[in-house]
Amino acid sequence: MPIGVEVVTPEGVIFSGGARSLVAATSEGDLTVMAEHAELVGDVVPGVVKIEQLDGDLLDVIVHGGYLQIHTGVDAAGQLFEEATAGERTTRVTLLAGEAELISDVDLAHVESDIAEVTLQLEGLRSVLSGHGAEDEGVREAAFAVSQAEARLNRAELRKMSVSKRSAN
Repeated sequence: MPIGVEVVTPEGVIFSGGARSLVAATSEGDLTVMAEHAELVGDVVPGVVKIEQLDGDLLDVIVHGGYLQIHTGVDAAGQLFEEATAGERTTRVTLLAGEAELISDVDLAHVESDIAEVTLQLEGLRSVLSGHGAEDEGVREAAFAVSQAEARLNRAELRKMSVSKRSAN
């Protein structure tokens, strides 16, 4: 029996439809969701969420962290897939991510350019930080900029790794 899956970000819906299964990494380990899964609310750690679509195709979504909710009950999946009939017990997975994108949409050359740019930015910011006291307002701002740049670099490296793995398969 299919499940209904929605992957949503603040910018919009990444995927909405029927699936055979969904596999996501959580802080407790990998989680596979199929029909009749127990109710659950949990976190999703950065990584690749795999959605096995109804036709058997695998859809890979890079997720930079978030939360998921699993609900199983009468009409839980709503109108997420055509096979669902009113009054039927179904399972719905809603994944809310701050950032997410389909691996197929990632431009590897652009990601590598981002990594180079952020690496240069980090080197410059770290040189500003060296030898200055933490009480300096400029130093605090630079430290914050370093943490933001490191987060951006981590996201870019995750994107690159995910796309490279996908290309190797």
